[in-house]
Amino acid sequence: MPRESTNGTIYAGAFHRTMDAKNRVTIPSEWLGDGKEAFFVLPARTNLSVMPEQELSRQEDELRQMLPAGTVRQEALRRIYSSARRVEPDKQGRILLPDELCKKIELSGDVAFVGVKSRFEIWSAAKWSIVAGQEPQLSDEAREALEALGL
Repeated sequence: MPRESTNGTIYAGAFHRTMDAKNRVTIPSEWLGDGKEAFFVLPARTNLSVMPEQELSRQEDELRQMLPAGTVRQEALRRIYSSARRVEPDKQGRILLPDELCKKIELSGDVAFVGVKSRFEIWSAAKWSIVAGQEPQLSDEAREALEALGL
């Protein structure tokens, strides 16, 4: 079942930006909404996952349904919330990415913002270029699903 956008914004498209020496980077303007919304930044394997608070809560609810109450669920929740960092756009629409998260995924200089409907990802531009170049090599299952949608 497709996810519904929890804040009314659908993050779509890929945008290239340059992160400054202080780890500030400008969010695509169409993703900012009223510009007052805070986001949570979490490290993924190869990128940063960025989402509004409502999406983080929705993902927690989904995790709670997937894992029974107990130690395993607490470990997963601890991992999520201990690594999450809250960021707020400034008047220019820039967010300050935490240094420890940028170092973890080797993020600096040129970056790519990649929309994933209810959240977005920030990639090293070089890594995103490789991944984006591999898109035509979708799995058979993914290709069939997209074809069924006429895409």
